[in-house]
Amino acid sequence: MKKFLLATIALSLQATSLVAATSWDNPAVLCPEEILVRGLPCPDLTRVENVYSDFPDETTKEEILDWRNNKAADLKFCRNQEVLRREALKTGSFSPATLEQAWMIVDGGRKVQDKLAAIQAATLKYEIPPQVLIGAMKQESLMSSLGISPDGGNFSCGMSQLNIQEWCSGMNTLSNEEKAKYRWPSDINCDDDALPTNIVKSFYDLAIKNLGARASYQLTSEDFKGISSEQVEGSFPSANNNLQSKRYQAISSFVNNCQDIALSVNFKAKTLRGLYDHFVPSKLKENEIYSAGKSYQRACKNTYATKYYPLHTGWLMAVAMYNAGPMQSKLVGYYYQAKSSELPAMNPLDLIEALHWGGKYKVGTDNITFSDMDAAKSAGEWFKKDSTLTQSWFKSCIVQRHVARVIQHVTLPSESIAKSLDQEGCKQSGVPAYRQTSSGIKGK
Repeated sequence: MKKFLLATIALSLQATSLVAATSWDNPAVLCPEEILVRGLPCPDLTRVENVYSDFPDETTKEEILDWRNNKAADLKFCRNQEVLRREALKTGSFSPATLEQAWMIVDGGRKVQDKLAAIQAATLKYEIPPQVLIGAMKQESLMSSLGISPDGGNFSCGMSQLNIQEWCSGMNTLSNEEKAKYRWPSDINCDDDALPTNIVKSFYDLAIKNLGARASYQLTSEDFKGISSEQVEGSFPSANNNLQSKRYQAISSFVNNCQDIALSVNFKAKTLRGLYDHFVPSKLKENEIYSAGKSYQRACKNTYATKYYPLHTGWLMAVAMYNAGPMQSKLVGYYYQAKSSELPAMNPLDLIEALHWGGKYKVGTDNITFSDMDAAKSAGEWFKKDSTLTQSWFKSCIVQRHVARVIQHVTLPSESIAKSLDQEGCKQSGVPAYRQTSSGIKGK
């Protein structure tokens, strides 16, 4: 539900102007423990008029600056906790979208130590920069343990918003003993034939009936208790009894465990690592790496455990691929008119630019087209007939915005590193005039 939904929720930036980071080895980003809520006592917001901006009258200017610049995560938590309190006192005080976001922020501020421990473990295991991992999850769920949601047929779940196939891929890396612990089938494929992502729908439809007055995003494993194979197997794609049984077992395990923090973070990092290893161009992996003896300079609670810069462009490319598919590397290559092995050195702002401007508008459609530079016969020759690729402008618009907001989620509150480049918002139909006239190629 959140991959594209969160891209439509306004993200408040406290910086007054965009200032590009001048030193990517030490950008103005927070430590993991600073990004998440620290559990500080909240100011008394019950007496303020505007819960989103006001402070109690007795708050000094110095205290206000401290909250905004040094305690921003806790301030956001406190304000949204007050939103939920006021809604409980007077139903209808806030819109459903506002309440959903408030619930996510408040839930995201819980079990913080468990989340930090899981993030640290994943950073060590997969060498992913913690800021990229946290930013990706904040963009998906604001670090809340969301229940299963439709997400365009994906039926994503948990803090990392993983679907059944992504979860399956993670579970299949566990030992047989661990699989047995979570009642996961010992041998099931994770492809569309065995586990199409919409196969969870029958479970979801039954669980929704157990919600009562709660919103659907608040589904928990308890809402799936008691669902029998007879209730759901009839809606599965046709298969033999053995596969149907494994499907039921796998989905039951998924819905009961997908909100597990440690598994969710581990499998998210694993998924991003797979995209990084198999689809991110090698040229993006060669740069933005600390030399021997160097590391991120901010004094964080845990030692910075990866060789990559905090906002490594290749890892941000993996996040873009997670949300819009591996074809994003082809889009970037077309923008630079370079094969994947010949891409220039890039930084995160270059990536956002390429994702936004890459590809030429296809007249009469909602799409942009671009060529696979790696499919060219040779330099200067026409591309092969099958090298032309198509992507909706909406997807291009959303993915560049997604990357920008991943960065925004981990930037120091008093600074600004990246912004979305869309000029008229991201609409599912129609390509804005300013984008229609672009060549889709850098410098042209």
